[in-house]
Amino acid sequence: MDDPDELRRLLWDWHDDPVAQDSRAALCRILTSTFQEAGHLLWTGGSLIGADRVEGSTPFGFGSDATVGLATVAQIAGELSAGVTSLLESDNSYAACALLRQLVEVEYLAWAFAEDEPEASAWLRSSQDERLRRWQPRHIRARSGGRFRASDYGLHCELGGHPSPDARVLLPCHSVRLPMSWWWLELAIHGVSTWDYLVAAADRTWYAPADQIRAIAEAQDLAASRTSWQESDALAPHVGQEATFHPQHAGCLHGSHEVVGDRAPSPLR
Repeated sequence: MDDPDELRRLLWDWHDDPVAQDSRAALCRILTSTFQEAGHLLWTGGSLIGADRVEGSTPFGFGSDATVGLATVAQIAGELSAGVTSLLESDNSYAACALLRQLVEVEYLAWAFAEDEPEASAWLRSSQDERLRRWQPRHIRARSGGRFRASDYGLHCELGGHPSPDARVLLPCHSVRLPMSWWWLELAIHGVSTWDYLVAAADRTWYAPADQIRAIAEAQDLAASRTSWQESDALAPHVGQEATFHPQHAGCLHGSHEVVGDRAPSPLR
């Protein structure tokens, strides 16, 4: 859809649709438990299995630093998703948006790991200075070839970073406060994207149990929940197109990032 006015109309008409909202929330809860279980599996497997310890290439004694790096990101995604879900359920959209910003950064890292298998082990072994030079969000955006846009991250920072006057749209008792349902949509969008990249990264990581990760998703009914969201939420089909929604202010739009990339296909679609 190319018409921004039509996109704004869809946003206002459908953001609080009860069926769509229920499907968003259900998906977010399932994503949380799936991230957590997958992270635990990757951590256990990466600690024990792999050639790094035998070859002496790991400073930690892990079997596979790449798998443990991926596990760490999966576990962080699970904790952030759990935190955002809990805060949204308690009507605390300001704190939820602070964690959403961090989830966007995890999404960036998951994409980087999916693009190049050595990234995960290099990140795990990196110093703070090395992370600042290579894995800051702006560096990953530059490497992504336009997949992630600075305008999207900038808006998340404006609301979920340092204190800003724009935070009024998140605070109680303000007439400009935006509806909670919009943040559930943001969590669903970024959560699905992060999951897709994590599974793609597991496929490229030699010692990562990618089939077992898919089995976890299947046991959680993640595919069914995702399909239900896509079918019941009129906003879901526009995720990944040339314009998606970002509710910083009423009626605003932001440049998109693809939920599933050309080289990171979804295992659930």
